[in-house]
Amino acid sequence: MKKWFKMLLLVVGLILALAPAAVAGAITADELRQVFPQAPAPGKTLTRGEFAALLARAAGMQVTADTAGTRGDAWYSSAVMALKEKGVIRGYPDGGLHTDRPVSLLEAAVMASRVLGLPDGVAAPDVKGSLGRESWGYTPYAWLVRVGLLQPGQDAAAILTVDEGVAFLAMVFGSDPEAEKIVQAAKQAQAKVKDLKFAGSMAISVRLRPGVAGEAPAIFSIQGNIMQGNIESEFSYPLSLHQKVDMTLNLPAEKTPGKDLPAGGKMQMTMEQYLVDGTMYQKIEIPGMEKPQWMKLPKGALPDLEALVEQNRNAAGLPPGLKDNFHFRYLGEGIENGHKVHRIAYYGRIDDWQALMQALPGGLTPEMEQVLNQAGGVLKSISFWGEEAVGVEDNLTYASEMNGLVAFADKYQGETVPLETMTINMKVTDYRYNSGVKIQVPAEALAAPEVPLTPST
Repeated sequence: MKKWFKMLLLVVGLILALAPAAVAGAITADELRQVFPQAPAPGKTLTRGEFAALLARAAGMQVTADTAGTRGDAWYSSAVMALKEKGVIRGYPDGGLHTDRPVSLLEAAVMASRVLGLPDGVAAPDVKGSLGRESWGYTPYAWLVRVGLLQPGQDAAAILTVDEGVAFLAMVFGSDPEAEKIVQAAKQAQAKVKDLKFAGSMAISVRLRPGVAGEAPAIFSIQGNIMQGNIESEFSYPLSLHQKVDMTLNLPAEKTPGKDLPAGGKMQMTMEQYLVDGTMYQKIEIPGMEKPQWMKLPKGALPDLEALVEQNRNAAGLPPGLKDNFHFRYLGEGIENGHKVHRIAYYGRIDDWQALMQALPGGLTPEMEQVLNQAGGVLKSISFWGEEAVGVEDNLTYASEMNGLVAFADKYQGETVPLETMTINMKVTDYRYNSGVKIQVPAEALAAPEVPLTPST
């Protein structure tokens, strides 16, 4: 198996394990206005170059001063070039950046979404808005409407004033105090839960890098949705887990050998696992394989999952170095499964793999730590966009949706990574609390042999 593909499997697992629950830092409008060398006149129109400088400041990007004057005479030239190097500002069809032109709300939204880690080519969520799907900026526009950063009735073509641009960025890179308060109350309520059951769905879709489709494993030889399935999980705290996942893999039949592959390339796969007393037991069923056997995973091959769960139940979820990466918006009240709920949107980006690794509790073998550190080389960034429905009366979650959006590096250890982006979507609409969950590992799983996991396997 190619090296980048092994790393990809680890990356996907960590994305699912570390879906964020952090309280974000905030940037104020007054701090943003300090970017200007002189205070702009009231009502002044905001240019693309000035917006670039504001965006770089709001996102906390490092901008090197252009002391040699090689990047232009404008005070914002260094910020513009920093954003250009990162692919945030790309210019017009004629190739020009036109930094002296007024910036529209749509242009501002697109650039902000790129800083937040929204990859090119991802599918747009279904939203009601004033912008048509044929627009060049519809996808980022739709994502920002989804999390409450844009209102459906706003004129996307409107030209921004300085005050409007500052207010927009202060909102994008800040958090609602009301949303933060609800998130903290939800964590406190979750910490008191004795057991939990939930059911939901998961889907994975990919976008291949142009011109390299032939280098991808068979599962990634189809653009778009490659897997969908259902998840049933039950937890008893301190952590015991039972989980069953039924998946349908969409494979290209003409590229996949094996007489057992059904017509149309759709293959059913089932995974069942238990985690009890720190030991993971797992069974995988795939068509064509011999009778499925349980296997036991060594404790050193996994992070301290009990500590990870407790970290997310009782603390801010992620270490201090990542807290400022995530933001929350309050979307209003609604009804979910008969419960009156607060709807909270969250979004943010992680592109510091070392900081992400610090979110894992200890307990890994040195060999597995080495492998996981190497896994960061296959990534450009991971961003999370999601929504939680939190009970008004009890602060417990009654529905959730998480989208993990991954942008991949062009190469990993000399090999081309044929995937450009991957989207992982998880929806849960059936949460049940304190129902008396009892988890017992089957006798055949307890008797299973331990499978050694090393960097090579």
